[in-house]
Amino acid sequence: MSAAPQTREILLLRGSNLLHAETLQTIATLGEDGLWRAPDGAVTDAIGVPHQAATAIVKPAEQQAADRAHDAAWIEQALKVVREVASQRRDITVDDIRMALSAKPRKPALMSTLMVAAARQGLIEKTSAHRPSIRTVNGGRTVRVWKSLIHESEGLTK
Repeated sequence: MSAAPQTREILLLRGSNLLHAETLQTIATLGEDGLWRAPDGAVTDAIGVPHQAATAIVKPAEQQAADRAHDAAWIEQALKVVREVASQRRDITVDDIRMALSAKPRKPALMSTLMVAAARQGLIEKTSAHRPSIRTVNGGRTVRVWKSLIHESEGLTK
């Protein structure tokens, strides 16, 4: 014997009106001409019913652990990009690194974390200089200029 499927009201039939069960907003009205019309008067012959997709339920602590692991792996890979760019250029910005990355950070703040990690590894160091960001999303703000400590010509000029 199979269990009856669970149902819930999503549409209500009220006279010539079809209503959303939760909001009671009119979805369609049956006209005297026998045609169904949307609230804006457009003739309709179908109703879209939302389909609930299955989603995983993840505990917050597990999500945070997964995010930390993902971010750590991303930084490890992104440090290789910083090393490559810093070996080719005397001065770099986060914009330069972002353009060279194949995988973008999960959240923008990770770019700062990356640059600090690169400085700790002796790849770059902070300067007091800033320049306008080339990214339009930054709204014209400035970004720090970092000095490469591994630029290929550095050893030749000392």
